[in-house]
Amino acid sequence: MKGTRFLKPACWLLCAMMLIGQLTVLASAADGSTGSSTTSSSLADIKEMLNAASYEEYRAKHADAKRATQTVEVDVCGEGAYTVKGDGFKTVEHDGVTGLYTPNTGSVTWTVEVPEDGLYAIRILYYPEEGRTTSIERVLMVNEEVPFSEARSLTLMKNWENQYQKAKVQPGKKETAEQLKAAAVAAGFTDAAVEDGEVVFAAPACMTAAMSAFCDEHLVRYFQLDIKSNELRPVSKQAPKWMTYYLRDSSGSIAENFEFFLKKGENKITLESKNEPMTIGSITLYPLADTITYEQYSQKYAGKPAGQDTVRLEAEFFTAASNITLYPLEDRSNALNSPADVTRTVLNTVGGDKWQTAGQWIELTFSVGSAGMYDIVSRFKQDVLDGISVCRAMYIYSDGLKAGDEGYYDGVPFAEARELMFNYNSSWQVSKLNSGSDKTYEVYLAADTVYTVRLEVTLGAMGEVVSEVSDVLTHINNDYLNIIKLTGASPDKYQDYGFSDTMPDTMIDMVKQARRLETLAKQLTAIAGEKSSNVATLEKIARLLKEMGTDDDDVVKNLSSLKTNIGTLGTFLSDAQTQPLQLDYIQIQPAGSKMPRANPNFLQAFAHEMKGFWQSFFRDYNSMGALEESSSESVEVWLASARDQSQVLRNLINNDYTPNTNIAVDLKLVAGGTLLPSILAESGPDVYLGLAHGDVINYAIRSALINIEGFDDFKETASHFTNAAMTVLGMEDADEIMHYYGLPETQSFPMMFVRLDVLADLDLEVPKTWDELMACIPTLQANNMQIGLTTDYKIFLYQKGGDLFADNGMRINLDSQVGLASFEKMCNLFTMYSFPYQYDAANRFRTGEMPIILGDYTGVYNQLKVFATEIEGKWQFLPLPGETDAEGNINNVSISGVAATVMVKGCSDRDRAWSFMKWYTGESCQVSFANEMVAILGPSAKQATANRDALASLPWTVEEFAQVSAQFENLASVPNYPGSYIIDRYTNFAFLSAFNDKANPSEALLQYISTINKEIERKRDEFNLETLTDGKDEYKNLLTKRKAQMDFIQTAIKQNKDYSASYDALLDQIASAVKSDNAAKLMAARDAVREAYAALDPDGSLFKADRIKTMGYDMEDTTLTKEDKKKQRKCFSYEVYKNTSELYTQLKCCADFLDDIIELSAAQK
Repeated sequence: MKGTRFLKPACWLLCAMMLIGQLTVLASAADGSTGSSTTSSSLADIKEMLNAASYEEYRAKHADAKRATQTVEVDVCGEGAYTVKGDGFKTVEHDGVTGLYTPNTGSVTWTVEVPEDGLYAIRILYYPEEGRTTSIERVLMVNEEVPFSEARSLTLMKNWENQYQKAKVQPGKKETAEQLKAAAVAAGFTDAAVEDGEVVFAAPACMTAAMSAFCDEHLVRYFQLDIKSNELRPVSKQAPKWMTYYLRDSSGSIAENFEFFLKKGENKITLESKNEPMTIGSITLYPLADTITYEQYSQKYAGKPAGQDTVRLEAEFFTAASNITLYPLEDRSNALNSPADVTRTVLNTVGGDKWQTAGQWIELTFSVGSAGMYDIVSRFKQDVLDGISVCRAMYIYSDGLKAGDEGYYDGVPFAEARELMFNYNSSWQVSKLNSGSDKTYEVYLAADTVYTVRLEVTLGAMGEVVSEVSDVLTHINNDYLNIIKLTGASPDKYQDYGFSDTMPDTMIDMVKQARRLETLAKQLTAIAGEKSSNVATLEKIARLLKEMGTDDDDVVKNLSSLKTNIGTLGTFLSDAQTQPLQLDYIQIQPAGSKMPRANPNFLQAFAHEMKGFWQSFFRDYNSMGALEESSSESVEVWLASARDQSQVLRNLINNDYTPNTNIAVDLKLVAGGTLLPSILAESGPDVYLGLAHGDVINYAIRSALINIEGFDDFKETASHFTNAAMTVLGMEDADEIMHYYGLPETQSFPMMFVRLDVLADLDLEVPKTWDELMACIPTLQANNMQIGLTTDYKIFLYQKGGDLFADNGMRINLDSQVGLASFEKMCNLFTMYSFPYQYDAANRFRTGEMPIILGDYTGVYNQLKVFATEIEGKWQFLPLPGETDAEGNINNVSISGVAATVMVKGCSDRDRAWSFMKWYTGESCQVSFANEMVAILGPSAKQATANRDALASLPWTVEEFAQVSAQFENLASVPNYPGSYIIDRYTNFAFLSAFNDKANPSEALLQYISTINKEIERKRDEFNLETLTDGKDEYKNLLTKRKAQMDFIQTAIKQNKDYSASYDALLDQIASAVKSDNAAKLMAARDAVREAYAALDPDGSLFKADRIKTMGYDMEDTTLTKEDKKKQRKCFSYEVYKNTSELYTQLKCCADFLDDIIELSAAQK
């Protein structure tokens, strides 16, 4: 280990870099450049967005307008037909269709000549270009204005298809493989072939009755199997094709397509890109026609006979889907599942909570051999939403027929098909198409026609309820905020606030919202056909609001209950907006025929449960997904996480890593805390995933981990991560060589979350600096609102250019001027402004009590996405506020934490382990892993990947990614040194003294500095590392050493070839100052030497070049391996002053030594 920081000339270079406002910090590993994100909206923009009219208000405004009678085709990509803002727009061709490519940013405007005043619907023919897993998002403007709020969030789905495996069917005892093949071909599997005694064929593009019967008889499956015959989830890939989008409400609250009022003459239609590119083939303005009712539909096909075919479509083998989140699932809860097998994993259903968001759809394709009327029967389970029926819209598309032909479809066959109901029940159900009543619907199908049925999530009858509850919740939340503006979050129950006199509108509004909730409760009961827990929730909140709105005395005593119920109502709204449905199969069967059974009889159910119980003792979850038996050559990998993550990683290993590297991986899911005893027992893994950065160094310093910088491609691999991420995984040895002990998996850091609506209401701009944030405090506190801050003083410390450690980790640096100022600034935010340091951030942010909070960027984001859907679009997350320097530059660095992939001591094959580590932390795997987690858990599963290349491919919107990337490239991390665990304990003691006992923050902190340094010294002694005690003797020894070095450097300066008599006075001043031990004289001498040095080397480049020449390598190049440095080294950095022949280098070292003497003299005293 090197001596102290006083011996590192690079530290003075670091100080110089800090002084000019840069953020490149060697010790703290800050990345990026000074400044903050410029992507935040102005107050005026925010107000415009929040005050936009709703579609309901827009329609009311144009209630007298008539529907247009003509259709208008927009010239999409003709010469001069459009204007653009931004780059990347171009004309392209897909599948013979020419269109305009629109990137994920920018906007395009078309000028359209409209023949008449009227209401026009709009449809877009688009080609979803391959990109990230997120859907396409656009904003529509008419004549340069957004007509209503819903037009700001148009969502266009992509087309995803599963990559199914070929089915392998073994012949029975009484038939040969050739006979089975002949039967398969006869059923329609024309590609059937015999391979290794099995009949092999691909999944059909269109299912027929004969195919369905063959599949049922032979249990045909199209999934890959692991070594235990468990079915593995197939890979889903984007399959772009031309698709039609009808502009409508993306939230699903409004079932009908939007209609836009356009005046006769020239109109401008603008599409602004918000997420993902697409190519536009055509835009059509057309008059919206009413869809025929089922009564009219049934009259059209009256007298048609029932069809003759039965086709079962296994839902898990759907043809296409709108999202990667839709994939086959296992369900073994019922003996009649198709198929059912408790001995292994069988992916026999689709949907559940993965198929619950408005706009999501799956498609299944089939054909019948005889024309006629058919029932479409589904076996499903909806046991999530108590007392609420979920809804699906059914679209049917016919291939080969034209409009007017019998059996032709190009959308919903009749109006009722927009709102097909699936009732709540804890068991599996079987039902025909219906709208929640006993009346069922039949459809006419033509013979030998390829039909595609699309089932799309829609809110149906719940759409009106959701829209109404959302509006009620907004009113209640505003009422609550109005009350706490007067009383605060903890009102005095003995004070008479006179609510009826001071805020009569709020009191009246609470009564009004109570009545609306009562009406909604009745409406919800009517929809479900019975009362439920959700109805009880609405009635309970209605009673509470009525009590508070009619009696002043009830306001204060029920305020906390109101806050709780705001969260409850928000949860209800979130649940009501979801429409989960688990689907086993869809069966196309002759109209009026008997339906399949939904549930088993007693004996079937009993046998199923007993078999499942017995098999639970034998199922091997650790090897689940493995394609080959574990061998001595496999890499043993441990991870301590949830089973979902384990299964996703297992799938990625099987489908990507092992096939491409031919390296087997034995993945094991272990309990947390397993690594330490396994290392002690010398039975640990080769690779461990998800080790916290503090533990990485704790294990490394005890020689339990293997350093990885010696691998040939380490430099290239490390370049994909920020310096902040790599710094915390490294540790220097006695030769100043940095050793790295892991590759970063995740990198988390705090960002600022703001309620745009609350700040706009208070006329507050979103703060970019701490000064701006402090300026918000009086307004917020005047309205009894608060800011949710963290007690992490390190944010201020590193934004001010400081470091937590000094002397290369041998002592704490919090007793420095910048350290004390940073700690005091943090404490003052809580002591002077009374902000709470313990609080429920998500709930207070949700209610608006805390319109600004600092929190982990993925943790808070994910929580708000799931549990605060009612404020969607009203909040934003941005980079942290920063410190402003004299030049006006903003340093808004954030402190990051890292979880790493490490190679454990005793690894059997280091090259194979390194191969896996690179793959797992690489861009491809990180993107796939993140997308798979979103597929499982939804948009609340954003991953905090540490790979900077992968970050750009994760499913963020363009605006979200701009904010995240701005902070990601501006991070710092605190190096891990022995004894660092003690720091947070004592700094928290100091904070509590200031917070609870009103102690001076600096004085409280200084009381613990000696204790912290002694613990650091003790731990360094334990590991035989160089120490620096607080004792005066140690400082005295170091001071003596520095003075001896000063004698040497002064002699060397006199003997330098460039020395002249002009330096005599300077050397005399130096000698006098050192001899006197007077701080003022020493500082004056140091400043004089710096001035002399600056005259020779103004920008420090000469010194840096000479240091590299003298040492033999660049000590700032952290990618150099140990072998590289040893091979190139001529001397160590602390020996440069003895080996250089350049006067400017000698002067630079002289100034550094004088600075050391000043600091050591002060410390000794």
